[in-house]
Amino acid sequence: MTAKTKLAKDNGRKSTPIGVVVKIASFVVAIVLIALFVFVGLCYFRSSYSEIQIGSVNPEEAVKPDEDYIISIVGDISLADNWEVMPQYDSRGKGVNGILSDEVLEVMRKSNFMVANSEFTVSNRGTKTPGKYYTFRAKPERLVIYGDMGVDLVTLANNHVYDFGPIAFNDMLDSFDTIKMPYVGAGRNLDEAKKPYYLTLPNGNRVAFVNATRAEKWGIDTPGATATTGGVLLCYDTTEFIKTIKEAKANSDYVIAIIHWGTEGSHILEQVQKATAKDYLDAGADIIVGGHAHALQGIDYNDGKPIVYNLGDFIFNNGTEDTGILQIKFLAEGGEKFYFLPGLQSDVYTRLLSGAARTQKINEILSWDGSNAKILDDGEIVAK
Repeated sequence: MTAKTKLAKDNGRKSTPIGVVVKIASFVVAIVLIALFVFVGLCYFRSSYSEIQIGSVNPEEAVKPDEDYIISIVGDISLADNWEVMPQYDSRGKGVNGILSDEVLEVMRKSNFMVANSEFTVSNRGTKTPGKYYTFRAKPERLVIYGDMGVDLVTLANNHVYDFGPIAFNDMLDSFDTIKMPYVGAGRNLDEAKKPYYLTLPNGNRVAFVNATRAEKWGIDTPGATATTGGVLLCYDTTEFIKTIKEAKANSDYVIAIIHWGTEGSHILEQVQKATAKDYLDAGADIIVGGHAHALQGIDYNDGKPIVYNLGDFIFNNGTEDTGILQIKFLAEGGEKFYFLPGLQSDVYTRLLSGAARTQKINEILSWDGSNAKILDDGEIVAK
């Protein structure tokens, strides 16, 4: 074998035919294009999902003017990544079905309009409030869970939306704006925080939602909004909230005032709840709905208007706590009816009560401080 022949054979072993190179290159390009297509598709799906899932009413199933319209309201919700609900949500792998019963989800999703108190900030940034023991923060992508629940509006006047300072607070507002989820009770300035949310019913009547907080009692860590700075609408001094209620009443037919207040873990009302609830009704509110106490509180009537002092936690922690869903049914023929569906949060799972447990809980509620109402067999709340 000549040196030239040997060299040719060696080169043949070490080189790759051009056709093979082209095939490999084509295969790699195809893989890259497929991966890019999948990535773009997932991003589009996620973005679309965030928007189409927000809200409990399918536009194709819009309520007609001659049909009743149901607004449902629940208490405190935590989707914070550094707290107790989200780890269970993730580990159970069932989405919202892992933390809310089918019956609860059916009520929420079939409501024409669904309201919840969102008690955490939303951001990947920010600094924890110094000295504050409980601070809650969720990643922005957690907000799609509200869409799964059927939530249409969140209340933000509470003591945890500012837990990681102004940067995270503003990120939270931006995140809700991005997914087109309306909110009340907080804003980038006082005008935003005071602004009512208006809902026009199919019959043309207008419902206004307003929201304020007086939850913190040992130092205010959550700042009130000012003319130039962001925060929540505070109602320790009721002046601004009463102005807000009057504005809402002047521009609507019905005002729902939602207030974060009360003593945590107690069914006993603070005197300020009783006194200011009457003030808010006199200013034009048609119903008072409370939250924050991590417990249910009594149900009262004042001059024919209901006061539901506290809805407590809805899905907030791993404790065993009473909860429920308040419903306002706007009747097609005019007028309103009110319903309360008692429930229980236990082991990071919320369900409705039935049978003897339901009856017992209703009897307890009606025996508590401030209660001056009856709850009928179908859950309707009526004055005594």
